[in-house]
Amino acid sequence: MSHFTKSAAGKSEFHAQHSRAEPIFARIWRGQTKVEHSAEYAHYLYEFGVLKIERMAENLGVQMFRSVGADTADFTVISYWPNLESISVWSGEDLTRTRHLERDPEFLLALPERVTLVEVLANDWQFETIAKV
Repeated sequence: MSHFTKSAAGKSEFHAQHSRAEPIFARIWRGQTKVEHSAEYAHYLYEFGVLKIERMAENLGVQMFRSVGADTADFTVISYWPNLESISVWSGEDLTRTRHLERDPEFLLALPERVTLVEVLANDWQFETIAKV
């Protein structure tokens, strides 16, 4: 079970398993498109990637980022999980294997084979401020 506490900075802090000693995990995927395809891919990635992950049992949340340059757009998707076992719902046995979406070959300049898996040691948010926006 997860819960929120206040961090040293006074922000809401998420901890997994009721313990600061037990981190949650983040799975970080990166991909790149041509800039002219970035808006269409952003919509596609959200509809068929982010929302699918978000609806999975035990998923704690998902973030999607885009950085648009002169010729290319870089995408990053970070999904959060309470433990390593829960990640396999999305990835299968190999937790760092990329799960490509059906249309990824059409959009992406290269098909990344791996994602990065990291421990989240702190996750502090100012929820009160975000809720007012």
